[in-house]
Amino acid sequence: MSKDLKDLKHLHEWDVLARSCIDGRFIKRTIDWIVKKHGEVFDYRTGVGSSKTIIDSLYDRASFFDVIRTSVKLHNTKEVWIFDHIDCGAYGGSKSFKNEEEEKNFHKQKLTEATHIVNQEFPELKVRKVYVGWDRIEEV
Repeated sequence: MSKDLKDLKHLHEWDVLARSCIDGRFIKRTIDWIVKKHGEVFDYRTGVGSSKTIIDSLYDRASFFDVIRTSVKLHNTKEVWIFDHIDCGAYGGSKSFKNEEEEKNFHKQKLTEATHIVNQEFPELKVRKVYVGWDRIEEV
């Protein structure tokens, strides 16, 4: 769904703001997944641990909420997609868990917490939770 560049200059609305971790091992895969699921135009923000800073840092949460407000105002965004990933250093990495299943379940819980926080402030937005593993990316 590639857009001609001259078409892009007239495009000012899109549905999605995505947030992922800063970990460079996962950014390209995450963006490719978003493009496949949604298309080439979306807003994108990173944060240390993605869900972690939404949950644990009032400063980072407020900053992200400002990004959401701006995205909604300027681009008529309707959805926020939050991505967590395996082996996230902000949560201690994979070594902090017995196995990959325990780690995935932990991130599903953290994504649910982050979703609840975002929905409290922005009840009109749909929040999607996505987990990036080594072998696949899936909405949880």
